[in-house]
Amino acid sequence: MKRIRFYYEAPTLGDHTVGITGDFTSWKILEMHDLGGVYQLSLPLEPGTYRYKLIVDGSWITDPQNSHTEPDPYGGLNSVIQIEEYDYLLIWEDLKHHLEHLDQREHPFHLITRISESVYEIRFRWFRNLADKIFMHLGDNEIELIPIGRDMFYDYFHYCLKAPGSQILSFHIRIQYQENTVLAGRSGFSFCNSDNPDEELGKIEAFQEQAELMPIFEIPDWVKNGIIYQIFPDRFHNGDPKLNQDFGEWYYQDVKDPPPAVEHLQPFQEYYHFVDNWRDITGLDQSPWLPDGKPDWWSFYGGDIPGVTQKLDYLVALGITIIYFNPLWEAKSNHKYDSADYLKIDPHFGTEKDLKELVSECHKRGIKLILDVAFNHTGETFWAFRDCLEKGPYSEYWNWYDFHKFPIPKPLPPDFKPKEYYQCWWGIKDMPDLNYDLSRSHPEENYITEIDKAVPNEPLVEYVLKAARWWISEMDFDGFRLDVPDEVPFWFWELFRQEIKALKPDAWLVGELWHNAEDWVSPKYFDSVMNYAYFKAPVIDYLVTRTISLQEFQNRICEGLTKYPFHALKAMMNLLGSHDTWRIWNLVDKDIDLLKITILFQMTFLGAPHIYYGDEICMHGKKDPDNRRPFNWNWEIREEARDAHDLYQRSIVLRKAEPLLVDGEFAFVDINLPLCVFKRYNETREVLIYINPTDEEISFSISSSSEILLSTSDLSHETLANRKDRVITLPAKSGIVTRFQG
Repeated sequence: MKRIRFYYEAPTLGDHTVGITGDFTSWKILEMHDLGGVYQLSLPLEPGTYRYKLIVDGSWITDPQNSHTEPDPYGGLNSVIQIEEYDYLLIWEDLKHHLEHLDQREHPFHLITRISESVYEIRFRWFRNLADKIFMHLGDNEIELIPIGRDMFYDYFHYCLKAPGSQILSFHIRIQYQENTVLAGRSGFSFCNSDNPDEELGKIEAFQEQAELMPIFEIPDWVKNGIIYQIFPDRFHNGDPKLNQDFGEWYYQDVKDPPPAVEHLQPFQEYYHFVDNWRDITGLDQSPWLPDGKPDWWSFYGGDIPGVTQKLDYLVALGITIIYFNPLWEAKSNHKYDSADYLKIDPHFGTEKDLKELVSECHKRGIKLILDVAFNHTGETFWAFRDCLEKGPYSEYWNWYDFHKFPIPKPLPPDFKPKEYYQCWWGIKDMPDLNYDLSRSHPEENYITEIDKAVPNEPLVEYVLKAARWWISEMDFDGFRLDVPDEVPFWFWELFRQEIKALKPDAWLVGELWHNAEDWVSPKYFDSVMNYAYFKAPVIDYLVTRTISLQEFQNRICEGLTKYPFHALKAMMNLLGSHDTWRIWNLVDKDIDLLKITILFQMTFLGAPHIYYGDEICMHGKKDPDNRRPFNWNWEIREEARDAHDLYQRSIVLRKAEPLLVDGEFAFVDINLPLCVFKRYNETREVLIYINPTDEEISFSISSSSEILLSTSDLSHETLANRKDRVITLPAKSGIVTRFQG
């Protein structure tokens, strides 16, 4: 691994916001540090080829210091950096010397996660390609560990074990490689030369863990069994026109008058307006993007809570079991991340009665609901922030925010730079950051894990927890999707989990983290995360844009499987698109076959499939706000929409019917063909999935005990049964799901 320094020298003096994003961040934006007009960031990178961009004052640009570029999927250019490969794998002859000089306390080889009162996941890692089998010796029992994944240096193995919660778990590990045996325990490693390695076990002090002292990391079962559907409320369905935006609230007073002509509208000029025709997404002032290319951030279409209630039958027929709502609280914007009040439903979405009716109807149908909450920042219309603007340092809420300069100019000048006056999310004036730690400012406060090392802003903390409790206890939501949680202190999320799990033990807490999130997925913080890093990014790169090889794809998927406990992997939110990304239909460039194999992988992989509203009917959408168009309820007139909807529906039926697709182990299978082949399996059965991402048909043999459960083309169980040679020809960009009965 090498540490690479990226830097950007601003061409003009002044306050700039500069960040970097790319493969190595899973396309999450990281802020670069201002060192007097030169913005820098150092990142540790493993060998490989990486694509990235710089973000300067909101604009995505190629790195001016790097002449190496390649086309991106959106008509622009990515900067490209190549980190040289190096030899990192041990060979067996060097292993003994390596172990003798290894401080095992600094490099623990095993990890135990307590999943419930009496179930534990045992994990053990061993050097890449130096184990054929690994066994755990627990008392008189010998248990073969199951391969779970790999990273650059290690192969990982695991086993879910049932044992009383009051005992000491005492076990040895035996590694078998060809004719060689290594024993591992708390006292170290032993190369076993005996013909009976079991006799040697007593010479190695066993690993010992006091089971009852381990925290229980329990994740609700309904998540792993779920099909998630994300709804952007203003754009799903208008169920009650009486709720439509009239812009009567005080915060619209000066920003609701139309410009004389569209060309007079500046790129970020606020102009809040209502679009009367739900279906018109192309007309002047009635599109997420105006005809001249300026984004229309300020439009409303009238989607509301009654509209969702009216469309529950559609969601049930599709197979949805979890609804994930973007924020529902009162806010000025259509996306609602700029909250005006955490404890009030936006009046244009409906009333508390409307929401309680929706929640009740969902629960009757077996549908859970989670709510998107942004506790990193409020809106500039938030009541506490307004009190600060009115009273300045005399406001009792003054320290809820990080103010740098006061008063705020009124009216705001065209060149207003909000970060000169107060800390705000990515320099956006509408989203002032909350100040949780009175001893630190952003971003330093975010990295503190222990509450006794912070000075908690207690009134703020209690208010946020009160708001969270209200949505769970009064509105009866079943969990939260937590917006930008890595910009809030760790210690706060520990308090948050304690509060929510005390109210509803089976509530789901899922973080929006675009990178490796193993520090957050734990019994202290979150159950799981949106799986941008180890699902969306590699799937898009391999199956859609074809910018990585099958081997690279397998490496990235397998690395993700090593990062989180197995039951947390089953609860990962596996998404192909969201309100923050291009829609999958645009990413596949309207190639229905490419879309189908992407859906197939999503529905058969380890984790909970997520559908962004409208993706099941091939809705269009590039970068936001274009990806937030109103739902096309006339979708059935489009052939590709019917085709995609049908595959989603059939895939969901299969996933619910086949337990292996939820609880089964996962492994790639190499058949020496340019096919992506993997299996979901247990001790007695397996489901094999074959995906042909190439532009050519590929033939291969299949077991005589197999049956085709699902196909993205016209292959079926009947066509297989009629083939005596059991040879299948898989068309280009197609896939099948088969079941083997052993």
